[in-house]
Amino acid sequence: MKVVNVKGVAIGEGMTKICVPIVAATDYDIDYQLRIISKSKTDMVEFRADIYDGCFDEEALLSTLKKIHDRLEKYPIIFTFRTKSEGGNREASLGMYENLLMSAINSGYIDIVDIEYFQGPDVVSRLTTMAHDKGVYVISSNHDFKSTIPMEQIVARFKEMIATGADIAKIAMMPENGAQVVDMMQAAKELQESGNETPLIVISMGQLGTETRTTGEMYGNSVSFATAGIPSAPGQIDVEALRSQLEMIHHIIVGY
Repeated sequence: MKVVNVKGVAIGEGMTKICVPIVAATDYDIDYQLRIISKSKTDMVEFRADIYDGCFDEEALLSTLKKIHDRLEKYPIIFTFRTKSEGGNREASLGMYENLLMSAINSGYIDIVDIEYFQGPDVVSRLTTMAHDKGVYVISSNHDFKSTIPMEQIVARFKEMIATGADIAKIAMMPENGAQVVDMMQAAKELQESGNETPLIVISMGQLGTETRTTGEMYGNSVSFATAGIPSAPGQIDVEALRSQLEMIHHIIVGY
């Protein structure tokens, strides 16, 4: 496994890592969440820029990123703008999306950038190259809040995402039944057993998919998202409760 090491956090090695999102529209709300997150048992932090009212104001955005970087300096910081078509908070044209992510990559305040796979090969390629040139790791992501594709298609999609040069590949989908939750886990397991070297994030959302958030180490899920107050997706668990469950699974796996 090509472990992604960021600020002492080894993504793709050992226990599934916990990431808590900053889900806030205003600077006041961001300050409040920063106080909570700084006292939590998370490993990483994600800034959901699509929730922030000032996301398209470059001066406001960079000021906010600096504040997050300075206040949460010990945590790897993921920058994410989730588009509305993938369950995010607002629309963005391709140009707006690319320019926003370029600003974040160039800021020096983030460690990892989430790039939506379906933004298209040209945008994905340019952003991935720029991120790597700036020493920023890349998550290639795809989210579907309505359904889950068959297991074979999940495997194929992961392979396509990995081929873009991503350091981590993420697929999150909404299951309609328990069998689709198993499909998500089995897809990750199949990739792991076939020699995949790229860390994966594999999430079945909602209550049905809770198992994918808590038992991920057993089938190859490298990061699980938790909440420290406000969830960013259906089914997220409180960070303290998730930490307890992940540690229990880890102890079972390593045999003590």
